[in-house]
Order: sequence, then C-alpha cells, then structure tokens
Amino acid sequence: MNCLKTIVFAGLCLCSAAFFTAPALAEGDAKNKASEAPKAAQAPEAGQPAQLKEATPEVPLAPETVLVKVEGAPVTQADLDGEIGQIRQMMKNRSPNSAQQFEAMLKHVKPQILEGIVVRKLIGAECEREKIKVTPEEIAKEVAGFEATLPQKMKLEDFLKQNGITRENFERDVGEQVKIEKLLKIAPPTDQEIRAYYDDNKKNYEMPETVSARHILVAVDAGDDAAKKEAKKKKAEDLRKKLDKGGDFAKLAEENSDCPSKARGGSLGEFPRGNMVPAFEQATFSMKSNEISGVVETEFGFHIIQNTGHNAARTVPFEDVKGQIAFRLKSRQVQEKLEGLVEKLKSGAKIEFTKEGEGLKLKPRPMNAFPMAPAGEKPPASEAGDKPAGETPAKAADKK
Repeated sequence: MNCLKTIVFAGLCLCSAAFFTAPALAEGDAKNKASEAPKAAQAPEAGQPAQLKEATPEVPLAPETVLVKVEGAPVTQADLDGEIGQIRQMMKNRSPNSAQQFEAMLKHVKPQILEGIVVRKLIGAECEREKIKVTPEEIAKEVAGFEATLPQKMKLEDFLKQNGITRENFERDVGEQVKIEKLLKIAPPTDQEIRAYYDDNKKNYEMPETVSARHILVAVDAGDDAAKKEAKKKKAEDLRKKLDKGGDFAKLAEENSDCPSKARGGSLGEFPRGNMVPAFEQATFSMKSNEISGVVETEFGFHIIQNTGHNAARTVPFEDVKGQIAFRLKSRQVQEKLEGLVEKLKSGAKIEFTKEGEGLKLKPRPMNAFPMAPAGEKPPASEAGDKPAGETPAKAADKK
C-alpha cells in the first residue's frame, strides 16, 4: 500500500502509489541500507527466480482509448499508463530485482491496477455524496504522524526520494486516506490497544546485537597476479597511514574506495552478525566504537574498517514504536471495513468495460490474495512475523 493510502481493498487492487510498503508495515526496512556491504556471492534467495522471462510485448493502445466507464466517467489508457508509471518508478527505486519482476508480471497485474482506478473513482464519488472534506491542517497532521513512523534519522523527503514519490502526490494520497477514514468512521486506536499489541508481539521487537560501520575497499580482481595484489595491499596500507595522520575517513573513502558505499563516505549502515563475510564481520564486531582496523583481507580485496557504533541485543522500547503500531492498527481497521464498502459501491454502480478494456476486467480471485507482491517480499497487509521498520538491518546482498 502506499504511504498512508491503505487502499489495498483486501487484496483486490493496486492504486496509484499502492505498491510500496509503508515503513510501519514493512519487514526489513533498515535505518541505513547495508545492501552494498561486502558479502560472498550467493545463489538467488528462496522464491527468487534466477532469471525471469521477458514479458511478451503488447500492441499499445492510444492514450485516449477508453477502457472502462464508471457512472459515465471514462478511464483511459493514459490513466492506466500513469498508474503503471508510478508503480514502475517505485519498483526501480526499491531494487533492480523488484523492477525486473514487476515488468515480468505487468501483463498479469494490469487488471488489478485498472481495478484500483475504478474503485478510487467510486470512493471519490461516495465522499462527494457524503460531503466529506479534508482541510490542509488535517493533511499536515497526518503527514507529521507518518513521518514519526519513519526509521530514526530518516526524513520524509528522504523517504519520498527513495520511493520515487513527489511531495505533491504524497499529500494528495494523504488527503484521500483521510477522506476514506472519515467515510469509514475509523477511530484512532486507544493507548490501551496500542500497548496490548506491543505486549502481544514483543518478540517481534527483540533486536540482535548490531554494529554500524564504514569502510574503504581496495578491490582485488580474480585475474590479479601476486604483484598486483601486493600493490593493492600497499595502497590500502598507505591509506591507513593517512588516517593515522588525521586523514578524513569519509573523504578518503569517497576518493579511493572501490565499493559503491563510497558515495556515502564508506557507510554500510547498521547490521547484525551473519550479514558480512567472516573476516569482515570478525574485525568489525571485535572493535570498540570509533576504532579503525588495520588492513583486513577478504575475497573482495583489502578493507580498512571503522566501527562507528555498537548496539547490544535489546528490546525496542514501546515509545519508539508506538506511532508505528498505531498506524498499523488503523490500517487494519481501514482494510477490514473497506472491503464491504467497495463491494457495495461496485454492486450499485454502472461500470461498463469497452471492447478494448474487456480483456483487463478483473477476474474473481481469493479474497486473501495480495495481487502481486514480488517473490520473496511480504505483502504490505501481512501480519506474519511483523518486525518494526527501521529496527532490523537489511540483509547485505550486493557484491562490491
């Protein structure tokens, strides 16, 4: 679901920004992504195909082609393309694998995306009939509430950029969300309900020991002979000497590191044990905070590592996740009530698919099936194994 728009319709459809997971609902959103941390090459994770077949090209329709009429109001190919474009951008920002899977599945999920447009129009019309309005102050309050659920040190603008969303579209979606909550008469969860959820799911807020680190990598290639390796080792040792003399770690990383993390001054974010190759992990976890290692050799090359913070195993305090839990509980209420409203609106509305749009008519599907979560990624509405966003460091899977 999108940031605050919980219009998943119990798995019936996708909406404009309906396919990225809000931080309060996502598993594995890290305080700082460690995706570029050094780790041995590995096979695709469970559920991840090694290679996806390319989708069969379709003959494009003209943008003005009407696909369906909702109470006489047309939904065109341009409307559908706009929705697809937003989701495509968010998938690209999420990960190359998500983007690839989205393109492979696009032909099959177009009916859900179109259904999302139809349902949004129906709900918009219902809000108009009920004279439901949203003030700028209400939108600002909801935006501030959402920002409070973000991982520590993450600003709203960072989140929007990361997910390929404009501030304008974000606030538009927030306004729609507030309207829906008013339409459904959603009551904010009480402090007692929030606390009960925390107590019942406390195991999900248990955090392992973690460290934060940054590094400078002098990469070694498979074809390097002994002389080249020795020269690269000497380069790493010379960089270490510069640090001893007061050199700026971030600047040296930016100028010399062969890891993509150089764009962040070498930062790898926060991670638990098991995310890094053994030699790198042993060095990092054995250091004190702010300590800088000597030259550490791994299969990727020669590293200079700085431990920038050490966190003991802990349970995330209630106050730190109170806002996330409130968001989750409110979203659950919306989904539970929205399904019935959608069915009611659809049954009483005149929805006419054109010849061009008939092939995109949504077919009946199990009500508990989320339309198109990429393999290996949890659907936004899932409650299984929920963990607080921003509290479990992301698994480092990218190579140098």
